[in-house]
Amino acid sequence: MRIPRFTVYAKESGMEISGCEKKQQGKPEEGRIALRFFRLTSGSPHQIRFVIEPSEAFDLYRRINAVQLEVGKETLTHKFDAGSGETVTKFSVECYQRNGKKGYAFSIQRGEENINVAAPLSQFLFAAEFLKHLSLAQSWVEATDLPRPSAGRDTASDRTQQ
Repeated sequence: MRIPRFTVYAKESGMEISGCEKKQQGKPEEGRIALRFFRLTSGSPHQIRFVIEPSEAFDLYRRINAVQLEVGKETLTHKFDAGSGETVTKFSVECYQRNGKKGYAFSIQRGEENINVAAPLSQFLFAAEFLKHLSLAQSWVEATDLPRPSAGRDTASDRTQQ
């Protein structure tokens, strides 16, 4: 089975983008997009997973393209109650300028944890296009009961049998 996945590697960290599923008991499965940030240094096996809806993936595509034109930063924030208090996760895309050169980065912050992944322009823009692709590919809901054609309706299979 082939799974669409894109990974950006920096010196000490990386970010992986892939499709995933939201599963809740009693509800149909839904398509989602996972952004997994990780460290490559030894002694730091920590990773942060950020799951977004397809419409948010499309919004990130738009934000990446806007940010790459001018120096700036765009942030997407998720808040959820983890039982022991509210957890806030911030995913950012950034275009910065140092020593007269532009740079691009993805970053994630959850509590005190922060992982930054620098990327060349080509990977920065490819990540945007990949998010746009996944925003459409992951826009699905598992159908548990398919509707049947009602009696008296002419269906394609009825026409082919005549």
